[in-house]
Amino acid sequence: MIRRTLLAGVAIAPILALAAPSVAQDIAFNSDQSYPESFTYSAKQDSFMLGSVTQGLVARLDRTGAYTPFVTDDRLVSTVGLLVDDASNTLWVTNSDPGAGARTAAATQGTLAAVATYDATTGAPKAYYDLGNLSEGAHFANDIALDDAGNAYVTDSFAPLIYKIDTSGNAAIFAQSPLFLTEQGFNLNGIAWHEDGYLLVGKYNSGELFRVSLTDPTDIASVTLPEALVGVDGIHLVDGEHLLAVQNLGADRVVELTSTDGWRSATITRQQASALSMPTAAATAGSDTYVLNSRLDTLFDPEAAKVGDYLLQEF
Repeated sequence: MIRRTLLAGVAIAPILALAAPSVAQDIAFNSDQSYPESFTYSAKQDSFMLGSVTQGLVARLDRTGAYTPFVTDDRLVSTVGLLVDDASNTLWVTNSDPGAGARTAAATQGTLAAVATYDATTGAPKAYYDLGNLSEGAHFANDIALDDAGNAYVTDSFAPLIYKIDTSGNAAIFAQSPLFLTEQGFNLNGIAWHEDGYLLVGKYNSGELFRVSLTDPTDIASVTLPEALVGVDGIHLVDGEHLLAVQNLGADRVVELTSTDGWRSATITRQQASALSMPTAAATAGSDTYVLNSRLDTLFDPEAAKVGDYLLQEF
């Protein structure tokens, strides 16, 4: 016998399906071996923007995985850190030359550190800042963060130091310390702004996390961690007490750090292995969080086959 309660359940099932919130899914996409190292999300446009180590462009990606070139600029060699500011409709892009881009040159390889800004809707250029001229030696502009006033902070992995570009367009060295240097190569990497008045900065080769005061940039303290997060690449502050740290160098995972003492210390409260190789960055899109599986290991391994398929993995 067919129960009346079953019929009622069948009748309301479509309504419940419509009312149920959508479940985030991984976003797979393909490009012509673009090798994106970082990405950002625009809530205003409901789309992602990705860089390219090999092509020096910025592309748009929608939630279906449709990949479309957006910014092409001959000045860009390898687009590394990206950050869109919907309030000012500005896309911030760090520009470096690790020697793997189509526009790599002897004059810029290992010394280029610049930031370009664009209209986030049209892609039209706004400003360009040559940060490498602020100090001698090797340079690699990596990640970028904005404070609530609109000042930008940029890590230089090779120098290593932190630059500041203020709201008037003045660029200067903001913070430097012996703590930032372990050895030649990639030192400082991911950076995030905290509303309580400091920056959180990851150090790639040693796996350390630093707390840098915005009012006194000589006030630099190591965050006590349960273990060294060697290969910590992009970091993403979800809220005041939770930060995602994306690890590669063989770890290939993302860990959620939680701090209840103002980031003097932190614990690991969650972790997830990456589905593909070399995760490099994380970003929040509405109520969903994604981690970019960049597969950059295959680009820099001369024996590996080069790839064009990548993944935004839901975390």
